[in-house]
Amino acid sequence: MAPLPRRIAARPDPKDWADEELLTFAEAAALLWPHGPLTASTLRTAYRAGLLETVLLARKLMTCKRALRQMAESARRPARQRA
Repeated sequence: MAPLPRRIAARPDPKDWADEELLTFAEAAALLWPHGPLTASTLRTAYRAGLLETVLLARKLMTCKRALRQMAESARRPARQRA
């Protein structure tokens, strides 16, 4: 298992982070999915597919909890009805 990013180790509870506070993909994955299923690689794939709102600062892709929540909600599909 990879070590926690420094900022996440200092504040490991997602409640301590504002919805608009910027996180790198590695930080977001470690904060919100510490044991999977999403990883920084998964978030990069979502970014390339145009599913995740991001900010590019100093050549680093960053996102926030609000954008991750919106991505998850937009991907949600209704359950299939059984006949």
